[in-house]
Parts: sequence; C-alpha cells; structure tokens
Amino acid sequence: MLRGILTILTFVVVTTVLGLIAIVAGVVTGRTTVVFRFGQLWSKAHLKVMGIAPVYSGLEHAAGTAPRIFLANHLSTLDIWVMAPALPLTTRFVSKRTIFWIPVLGQAMSVAGFIPIDRKDRASAIRSLSGASETIRGGASIILFPEGTRSRDGRLSRFKRGAFHLALEAGVPVVPVAISGTYHVVKPRSIIVRPGPVRVTFAPPIDVGDYAGDLDGLLAKVESEIASLLPADELPETIAR
Repeated sequence: MLRGILTILTFVVVTTVLGLIAIVAGVVTGRTTVVFRFGQLWSKAHLKVMGIAPVYSGLEHAAGTAPRIFLANHLSTLDIWVMAPALPLTTRFVSKRTIFWIPVLGQAMSVAGFIPIDRKDRASAIRSLSGASETIRGGASIILFPEGTRSRDGRLSRFKRGAFHLALEAGVPVVPVAISGTYHVVKPRSIIVRPGPVRVTFAPPIDVGDYAGDLDGLLAKVESEIASLLPADELPETIAR
C-alpha cells in the first residue's frame, strides 16, 4: 500500500513539475521531441518509486527515427511507463481522449502531438486514426495498444482491427511489442504496487507490404508474434492449454 501511495504522490508532483516545464519547452522550441524526452524522465521517476527495473530485449528494433507503428499488448497502467523510455523521441502515443482531460498531463500530451481517441464513438475513432496516418507521413512513429483497453485478467485479449487499418494505410513497418509482468505489479482499479519482474520485448519489424489487402492476415501475424513472447499465464486460456 505504501508504494502505491508514494506512486500517487509522485504522479501529482512529477506530472506538475515536469509537465509544466515540458509544455513551456515544447512551445518555445516548437520541438515535440523535447516534450517526449521529459515524458521519458517522467516515466523513469514512476518506475524508480515503484521499484521496477524493466528488462528490455530487441531494442535494436526500436532504434532510429524511421517511422514505424509499435503495437503492444496492454496489461496495466504501468505499460506506458515501461514503454516510453525505450521508444524513439519521434514517437506519438494514441491515447484515450479522457486522459487529455487530466490537468497539465493532458496539455503536455497535446504539445507532444499525442493523438486522442474515443473508442466509444466509431466515427470519431476513425478520424483519430486518419490523423495518426498523417502524423506517420510527417515522419513520426506511433504506438497503439490494439486490444483497445487494459486486460482485466492479465491475459492477452483479442485485437481490434483499427490499428491494422492504420498500418496498411500508412505502409510503414509494424513492430510487435510484448509486455510481460506489469499486470502483477499493478492490477486494474488498484493502488497496491507489488514490485516484480517486468519484461518488454521488441520483435523484428513486419513489412506490411507483404499483407496488402490482407488485414486479417496482418492482425493474426502480430497477435501470433506477441503471443509467442509471453509466458503461458499471460496467454488466453484457449492458447495456454
């Protein structure tokens, strides 16, 4: 419980301090990469307080500034903090619109060029993904969680199709990312933090040109790649058996 309370306090203080600095720096310099760098510091501060030291594999697949779409499974709020330090500074998160309502954090995300999405409004979600495609054509990378929301049982859930429409439209490589262990650290709707092993694995990029017109084939490939990198207790029960 104590770590959970410290994490909440860290969120309030560090978000306010680094967030305000990041907003000013982003506006003054006009560089979204500056804001993202502060976001990485913000993430590392939370990981330190929580006692988490993620183990990263395949970082060569996240190196450089060439536009890519990173697609990761989503187990916990912690996923954002473990992902941010490993991503290129040119990366933009696609995030729930309600997150942008959080004071300071939401403004910093806007200055960083992050993309809000309302998954409950299909027309709005399509517009957001269209905006993400424009962002990619401008030279940025995008990260999405294709399950659409955090896992409720710590296991991989079915992927939604929107991220794969975006991938085929944008025509840039897709990098599957497997996140493991974060569900056991912070479960949904809980403030209890249980430090434990966390692993983030970047798989080799997938050339979407091999899946022209085959959205389901691309979805199945990414889903399979991520599943192959997860332990049995984080796979759907039908696969785990």
